[in-house]
Amino acid sequence: MKLLAIHGIGFSENKHKEKATDLWRLARPIWELKKHVDWQIDEQPTPIPNAEKYKSFKEFTKEELEAAAVNLGKYDIIWSMYMTNPSFYTLLRTVQARYGTKFVMDVDDDLFSIKIDNPVWLKLTDENVYHMQCMVRDVDYITTTTEELAETLRSKRPDKPKDSVIVVPNYIPDTYKHDPIDNGDKIVIGYFGGSSHIFDIEKSGMVPAVERIMHEHRNVHFVACGMPVEKYLPKGRYTYLEGAPSTDWVDKVFPTLNFDIALGPLEESLFANGKSDIKWQESTRMGAVFIASDTGPYKHLNNGVNAVLVDNTPEKWYNAIKEMITIPKRRKLIVETAQQDLKTHRLELNGYKLEEVFKNIYKGSAYADNLTSAKSFILQA
Repeated sequence: MKLLAIHGIGFSENKHKEKATDLWRLARPIWELKKHVDWQIDEQPTPIPNAEKYKSFKEFTKEELEAAAVNLGKYDIIWSMYMTNPSFYTLLRTVQARYGTKFVMDVDDDLFSIKIDNPVWLKLTDENVYHMQCMVRDVDYITTTTEELAETLRSKRPDKPKDSVIVVPNYIPDTYKHDPIDNGDKIVIGYFGGSSHIFDIEKSGMVPAVERIMHEHRNVHFVACGMPVEKYLPKGRYTYLEGAPSTDWVDKVFPTLNFDIALGPLEESLFANGKSDIKWQESTRMGAVFIASDTGPYKHLNNGVNAVLVDNTPEKWYNAIKEMITIPKRRKLIVETAQQDLKTHRLELNGYKLEEVFKNIYKGSAYADNLTSAKSFILQA
């Protein structure tokens, strides 16, 4: 089998996704797959040479596009993140129709419940979102993060077989290391997340609870990574760390964090329900107790056993944080249980999952193989 993983297209229209999703959804899982199969597995930032010099897909010559199609046609399966550019998708569909190459698109968000006023989507237009939604409906195969998100995507693809949407969970690797935390008498509360979580921070009730805690407990410090919240908190005990590229986060930033308590606020929304529990995994690997909204991806966690789940009110958040500060033995017990549970959430397991997924797609036995839709998409484009 010949498999190609495309990490990006290489020009500005798609750079909004060149972050952690690329690492955890494509790059690291492919590394795990390579460890135990003898397939030809290649990785490319783009199938079109010198793509970084272009600002738009429209600038490519016919010769460059033809060469790209021939290059892509050498592979049995192509796996890529979802994209905003319909031109590149049409190229992939052309390859499917010409060579029989199977295309698998990874979707890690509910693209049908996006709030356009969310900062992370500022570079997108309504047309971009519409194109992504069309691709989700049209593509033959999808990998995604959770069964909840898979069900949402299946509901948007009524003419596609349900088993053409396949869950490959978000897991972190064993190499994601962190030394034990010892802050002495200081208690560090932390949050990490990008600008897409602005509504989670503002609407969950987490911030006023933290502010109240910090005024009551002078030994409490707060660290925010990625999304700043400094306007709410005492300046002298607040630290803000800017977001970092995913590899820098893993290798440089994450090992330096010393959270005793990590917070995972999520607003109650369809978009939030499509998220995964990756923050619980990272917090647990760090050795921090994870306090999160009792919604979406965290509902499967065992409240009071491997995490602490709260309703989204300032009082509930305050009570939960207060308990974890004042009863350190309970905090330690929850962390120890969570770390045991985390052993079943190892990225290494995704190599075996992907082997099963791609074997089934390659054989065409378990999943639908519908190249006629590729031809119809091209005719309509």
